[in-house]
Amino acid sequence: MVIEDPRHGRWILPLIIAAMVILTYTFVNSLEPATDPTGTTDAEPPFPTDSASSTTTLPADIAAFMATVDVFENQATAYRDQVLQVNTDWEDRINTGLTYAQARTRFLELQTQLDEWENTVTEVAGVPTLLAQAHVDLIVQVSDLSAKVGDIVLGLEAPDDGTQRRAAVEEFKVEVQQVLDAIADLRIVAQGGTVDSSTTSTTGGDTSSSSTTEG
Repeated sequence: MVIEDPRHGRWILPLIIAAMVILTYTFVNSLEPATDPTGTTDAEPPFPTDSASSTTTLPADIAAFMATVDVFENQATAYRDQVLQVNTDWEDRINTGLTYAQARTRFLELQTQLDEWENTVTEVAGVPTLLAQAHVDLIVQVSDLSAKVGDIVLGLEAPDDGTQRRAAVEEFKVEVQQVLDAIADLRIVAQGGTVDSSTTSTTGGDTSSSSTTEG
């Protein structure tokens, strides 16, 4: 004798739940992948593969000479600053205690150093053919510096209120700037550029002489 289970519907519910799980899984897998609002699915943009280097490589001989030119530039700037410092100390001699003899000696020492530096710039070895003319232009500008310091000494000795000396200091500053400009032209040529010689001054200002008494 078979006894019929009065709770015959108890197996239907598990079957319904299993069917719902299968349908949900199938539906989710059928969806398209989510897209980024910007239109890309990558979390981070890829690195560029065709970036160009901004470094220009110079030939070895030019690179070596330009390293020397950098030294020349630093030296020219240092000489300018030293000459201007002596002049400033003399202008403020009441506070600095700089005597006439000391100021004159310091100017003359710098003039001698600039004479020697001119020889260094002139006789530097390893000038590339490409830079030969630009180097000559630099030599011409450097050759004026010592003479301009000599003019400052003459102004120091002049029996005026210091006007001649101050004018000579301003001329010296101009000459140093022309040296720095010539160095800038060297860099342009080294990089393969050209310099308009019609706009480049290759002669210094006139030098003047005066009588010798303190001023």
